[in-house]
Amino acid sequence: MYPNWTFASLHQQWRVRVRGLLTSLVVFLLVCPAAHGWNAAGHKTTAAIAFELLKSDQRKPIIAILGQHPRFGEDFVAHMPAHVENGGSDTQEKWLLEQAAIWPDLVKRLDKTIQAEYNKGRWHYINMPVWLTDEDEAALTDKLSHNMATDFFPTMQSNLNVIQALRGNLEIWRDKSSTDGDKALALCWILHLTGDLHQPLHAVALFSRTYFPRGDRGGNSIKVVWGNGTQNLHAVWDGLPSSMEDLEPEDSTSQSIADDSVDEDVAIDYWLHENADLARQFVYTDDLKAQLRVRMDAKEPPTVNLSHEYLDSARSLARQQVKLAGQRIARLIIP
Repeated sequence: MYPNWTFASLHQQWRVRVRGLLTSLVVFLLVCPAAHGWNAAGHKTTAAIAFELLKSDQRKPIIAILGQHPRFGEDFVAHMPAHVENGGSDTQEKWLLEQAAIWPDLVKRLDKTIQAEYNKGRWHYINMPVWLTDEDEAALTDKLSHNMATDFFPTMQSNLNVIQALRGNLEIWRDKSSTDGDKALALCWILHLTGDLHQPLHAVALFSRTYFPRGDRGGNSIKVVWGNGTQNLHAVWDGLPSSMEDLEPEDSTSQSIADDSVDEDVAIDYWLHENADLARQFVYTDDLKAQLRVRMDAKEPPTVNLSHEYLDSARSLARQQVKLAGQRIARLIIP
């Protein structure tokens, strides 16, 4: 369908639009410092893994559709490094897919008018409950009112959670009547949301009558000792897979892929519960919860210390999840 695609042709197509973007580009660079951790390195790695798993004849139509992204000139062409632009087609296509994977985070920092159209903050997570105590579970279960539904009913709305948004974007991606522009946007979200879903703290929140009656926002409300200061628990986990040179899956990753249901709806539900269980086991460990329970009469939760053993296990799990997400993305986006 797209046999004549080259980056040069798309670059020429967008040259006129890129002229005059200098002001917005400068603003973008000022307000959007280099992202770290899962937000950039992790998401780019998932895209790189998916790219390597796709055959050349599968990549071409995907990248051609991405070239119809409504902000391809501003958010892709304008930011392609010189060594990539001057490289071969494989280098360019891989970079474009990686850029697509981080685009839903990059758009958060653009002009408010652009954010209003494209930024979907609630799409990035779902707050399945983890309980600080059994008493919290008994007292709060019937009071939870946030969106934990996993079925998608068109149309796309801003209040969808990560599961609903992933399913909705997959429908757009596969619908032959969708415009290529809509498909390009959907592709970015599929890449990104699948990665988000494999970060355990995008699947759950900790609930406590004392500290978090509405949830801890996926660990954002929990402070941990970090260097000479503090960091929130979510940010710690985001930063775990910061350097991943080895993209080969571990045996456990390969087994998880082999065990995935051929029924995509069943598989996506499984991924959610899989990552929620991982959060309960590796994020909200017994030791972490015990530290939070030390001062239950305090107005704010105590700052938590993470042991070397905790961080070693967390780092290993994070890298495993990134590789697993990349493998699953490849299956989702095959034309």
